[in-house]
Order: sequence, then structure tokens, then C-alpha cells
Amino acid sequence: MQLELRQLRSFLAVAEELNFTRAAERLHLAQPALSAQIRQLERQLGCELFARTTRKVELTPVGRLLLEDARKLVADADATAVKVAAAARGQRGALRISFVAHGAGGVGTEILRRFNEAYPHVETEAVEAPTLEEIQRQVRDQAADVGFIWFPVLYEELDAEVVATERKLACMHADHPLSSKRAVSANDLVSEPIVAPWELYPDEMIQYWFTPFRPNGRQPGDPHGRSLEECLAFVSRGAAIFCVPESVERFYPRNELVFQPILDAAPAEVAVGWLRDAANPAVQAFIKITSEVVREGGAEQIPIQKRRS
Repeated sequence: MQLELRQLRSFLAVAEELNFTRAAERLHLAQPALSAQIRQLERQLGCELFARTTRKVELTPVGRLLLEDARKLVADADATAVKVAAAARGQRGALRISFVAHGAGGVGTEILRRFNEAYPHVETEAVEAPTLEEIQRQVRDQAADVGFIWFPVLYEELDAEVVATERKLACMHADHPLSSKRAVSANDLVSEPIVAPWELYPDEMIQYWFTPFRPNGRQPGDPHGRSLEECLAFVSRGAAIFCVPESVERFYPRNELVFQPILDAAPAEVAVGWLRDAANPAVQAFIKITSEVVREGGAEQIPIQKRRS
């Protein structure tokens, strides 16, 4: 025997109204159709649910027994429908966000704040990546749903929306001869050891970040650091210079470190990136919040851009 929600809703309407006419109006049904549904339910259960006379309708003892369970079943079904519909609109569920330690600076913090405020029932999970390239790989491989990625975009499967630009800075030890300058040029850095995740970065990323002072890529004597922290450790020992976006200076202030703008290096772009065919509805909700923050000037006055669309 299988009870249908339609039958239980009809039963509840009659049980609560104790009047077939009012119950039919409540359900927007014709009264004969409602009466037929109740008779069908009674036949399925093998008992009478209502005692009917020409003057009144009353629940039988069996009907009163069904009433409590019917209310719970219908309420649970309605709650499930609401939950699923909300998840489909990106209002519930979970969202995994990949980032490196300095994230996307202040604009990234604002996007996260606004998203959590607008979608309080979506659980956000931070997925930290050791390198800039790893953020994009996590999104591509669906280990994360979105990421604060740094250009260039490495995978055709990804879409990205720029949220901010930052100057590229040379991070060096305070005792380095270049530390007294207000800014450095690419020529100043050509003969300096540069630490980076050289063995992890693809050619496109090496060209984007280091071309002005490493036109041919890594040079002998350039140390390899697997993560931001490891690269900063080389700088703290005075062993190398590290090229970073300016948000690193804000998030990693250390007495022994000096950050100098690189005059002839193009700014770095940071974006929210996502898998083009992402199935998680919360991804579109996150992109919507991102666009709102950028339009309101949260991206340091740069125009919104879409890449690889």
C-alpha cells in the first residue's frame, strides 16, 4: 500500500476544516473530487477516517491517529522541497574556495563577507593552495568550486572574472643593497637570485610574472621555493629576492623584509575563477556577489572583465 502526498493533503484539509465544502475551497478542488479522494484513501487503508452526517463531519478514532502522522509527513515533504529548491538556487549547500595565503587582498575579503551575509545557509570551506598554479588546478579538478586565481588563466575549462589589479613588488631583505631605493627596475633584478616555485610553474606563469627580468626563464642560481612561506624564508635569510603581488606586503609584514615596486613590470590581475561546467548552484551565487562587489568599486576601480567565455 502506497499513500500519496496528494491524498494526505486532502485528508488534512478535511480533518482541519471538518467541512468538505471549505476544505475543497482551500485546496482549489471541486467538492466531488475531494470526496472521491477521501473515499479512495479510506479504501486503501481499509477503514473510515471520518464519521459523516448531514449536519457535521467528525474524525473517527483511526482518523485522529492518522492526523498526527499525516501532519508530520506533509511538513517533512514540504521542508524537503523547500531545501532542494533553495539548493538549486544556490541558497543552500556548500562552496569550497581555493586561495593562496594572501587571498585576493581586501576585495577578496569583501566578496566573502557579502556572500556569507547573502547566503547564510551555504557553508563555505577554505581550501588553501601552496602555489598560484595549484589554485587553478584545484578548481579544474573539482577539488574546489571557485578560486581566487592569479593570471594567467592556465586551463581552457576555466572562466574567470577579474576583481582587482595589484602592482608587482620585489621582496628583499632589509640589508640588501637595493632596499634603500624607492623602486627597482627590471635591470636591477637581472643579476639577482630570484626565488620562485620554478619547478611547479608552467611556462605561461613564468612569463607572466618574471619576463622583464627573466626573459629566458629561470637562471642558474635561482632557488626553488615550493610555497609562499618557503620563498619568504629564502628572502629572510638574504638568499634571494621574491616577486610578489602587493597584497603580500599587507598580509606578511616582517621587520627584516622590504617591498619595492618593480617599475617596468605590468600589474598582476586577480580574479574569481570557476569551472565553466560547474554543477554546484552556489558557484553562480558566488559569481553574482563578485560582480556586485566589482560594480560597486570593490575592485580598485578597474572595469569588470570576463575571460575565456
